Amino acid sequence: MKYIEPVIKACIDIAKSINAPIVCLSDLPIETDEVPVIIAENSTLKINKLMPVVESDSEGGQFIQILKNIEFHSKTSSEQISDAAVFSYIGGLLKGDYVVGIVEVQDSISIVVHDLTENKIINELLDCGERVDMRLLLSVMNVAFDIATFGREGVPIGCAFVIGDADEVMRRSHQLVLNPYYGHKSEERDVLDPYTWEALKEFVQLDGVIVIDDEGLVVAAGRYLDVDAREISIKQGLGARHAAIAAITRDTQAVGVAVSQTGGVVRVFKDGIAVVEINSTTKIINKYGIDKT
Repeated sequence: MKYIEPVIKACIDIAKSINAPIVCLSDLPIETDEVPVIIAENSTLKINKLMPVVESDSEGGQFIQILKNIEFHSKTSSEQISDAAVFSYIGGLLKGDYVVGIVEVQDSISIVVHDLTENKIINELLDCGERVDMRLLLSVMNVAFDIATFGREGVPIGCAFVIGDADEVMRRSHQLVLNPYYGHKSEERDVLDPYTWEALKEFVQLDGVIVIDDEGLVVAAGRYLDVDAREISIKQGLGARHAAIAAITRDTQAVGVAVSQTGGVVRVFKDGIAVVEINSTTKIINKYGIDKT
């Protein structure tokens, strides 16, 4: 396109004026040390690399996040930026209330200013963050997205995490197998530390759920939830794992995160309801039984 350079300059100027990062959904040549730049190839709905490549300019502090091998879907520029914002937020990349998106589609380039305070998924996650530590919830979601994308050794798996109100959750559950976390030091069970995530991803393959306390320490793996899920209303096609997670969040103050084995869908449960659902093609918030797309 003839006017790429002035459009990019305008995007940078807008980002500087509102102190916001840029989210670029194309291979446009954005080079600046003045604002953070998040670069996603095509769309951000399907991330094939959870721990993306990070490059940093030591002098200017430029922060470039590259989300590679991402599947494109026909969406408006605003929707694509919204999706990019969600994944960037979960990845801990965003600060402030706005992002400035730039999208190139065929012969057009769009600049979109996205208000994070109006992002429905982010707001639902923040609501969950009033019940459990937000850093802990986002850490678990990062693990969940890695499992949803890669499985284990290339094999798709489903799993579930119960976060918070651990004493009550343990009282309403029992051990299916020997607890692999029993007797381990706190630092080896701390989900806030990314170095513990590989072990966590290994133990999610056990039958049952992972129980995590309010401090971010794994209390147990391979835990069976003793809950009555008969009156739980979940989306048709979801199985016992999702029903049990919904029920335990109804009966306790815990927040649940579940990964579907088929489709790689990540859902967040609170008060018996899947309040956030994210997969490779859609995002759905289901609050009080009402679907919002």
